[in-house]
Amino acid sequence: MTLKSIILRIIKYIPFNSVKVFLLKNLFNYSIGKNVKIGKTIINCNKVYIGNNVHIASKNSIVCNEFSIGENSSIHSGNVIQGRANFCLGTNSRIINNHHFDLWHNIQIGNNTWVAGKNSQFWTHGSIHTKLNNKDLSIIIKNDIYIGSACLFAPGVVIESQNLVGLGSVVTKKFLENNTIIGGNPANVVKQDIDWRTNW
Repeated sequence: MTLKSIILRIIKYIPFNSVKVFLLKNLFNYSIGKNVKIGKTIINCNKVYIGNNVHIASKNSIVCNEFSIGENSSIHSGNVIQGRANFCLGTNSRIINNHHFDLWHNIQIGNNTWVAGKNSQFWTHGSIHTKLNNKDLSIIIKNDIYIGSACLFAPGVVIESQNLVGLGSVVTKKFLENNTIIGGNPANVVKQDIDWRTNW
């Protein structure tokens, strides 16, 4: 266990949020905005950017290269964000409970997007391309997307903006259309020309 890991474990249990934020900023040069609340969570990354009005609840494990979360976003409890690559969550977005993000490659989640419910999994390794290291297997979830509970995302998935992914979906390919509802195993477009933000 590294010295940084030991210090972060101690910081995790500090009851005063302002002290915790001060130490993270000054000991590890994390960039942390105003009105940020961090629960009993370890954030062990090489580079960290946290925007204003962000809430990161307790019982999360965040270990990666670069971690970025935009203003007015939140990460609820029990989530695992772990690997060697980068994780980015946009502005006004939410990650609810007990989701898993595998960061062999990058994961990017856009603005006004919800990873709702529980137990969705995002995987960026596991194919022959991982062994050969010849393909970017990053996952990109764009803006204004709602993801229901217990969805599975394969390496290299892209979801274009303004779509809904129904609960329990197994997403194995790119979806580049807007205003659709995606669902099933394997997932396909089940409804078109529907804006979930106003019609769902």
